[in-house]
Amino acid sequence: MSAERASQIKKSVWLAPPPVRGRRSPRAARDGAAGGAGALDRDVVVAAAVRLLDEQGEARFSMRALAARLDVTPMSLYWYVSDKDDLLELALDVVAGEMVLPEAGDGASWQAGLRALAVAWRAAMLAHPWAVRVYANYLNIGPNSVRFSARAVEVAHASPLSPQDATAALSAVFQYTYGFTVTEVNWEEKATAAGTTVEGLMTEITEAVLEIPEIADSGALVERPQEADLARREREFHRALDWLLAGMTAAPAP
Repeated sequence: MSAERASQIKKSVWLAPPPVRGRRSPRAARDGAAGGAGALDRDVVVAAAVRLLDEQGEARFSMRALAARLDVTPMSLYWYVSDKDDLLELALDVVAGEMVLPEAGDGASWQAGLRALAVAWRAAMLAHPWAVRVYANYLNIGPNSVRFSARAVEVAHASPLSPQDATAALSAVFQYTYGFTVTEVNWEEKATAAGTTVEGLMTEITEAVLEIPEIADSGALVERPQEADLARREREFHRALDWLLAGMTAAPAP
């Protein structure tokens, strides 16, 4: 295998061989048996990583912090993953496994299927805000991610669209969902850090902007939020998704 190809494969934990280590030290063996009746294994390590990421976010996450949570030495973790990147990629697939997918043959339209997939993806990312920020850094080819992608392809190809347009439809839906959710998570975390709600933060920013002379004198329309955060975001997300789905069959052929 060429060095270039090996480098590409190493970019995904799913394409790389598992870590190979030498003989475990007595301390590592004791750490492997930590946690009472169950021995430490990769599933236990990844589950603990997801919980820690949910609590602290990816910026503060470290192998040392995870080892402390599991009450083992940091070096013990490297029996199960090669590095932090591998662990984050494994954790992302756990999140993908939480997504409830539309069942094949449930009688729903293909538009309803695409909507259900978008809603499931967004819900999982909102439940694990760190995941949406690191999502673009990995190939997302774990078993749960592939299961999601395969179902999405099935739904799109059940539409009257050509194969090429079906692919474009998937791209449109998920690029939109990704962008909307990234922005949503960003506002939510900024509001939490400021000790307020998204609506409160937007109102505060709007009022501050309207005090800038250049903006106040320009007559620019700067709207204050008119409804609660969650209700507004849900309405906007689904309304724009309505337009996307409706436009897929209305667009002229290339």
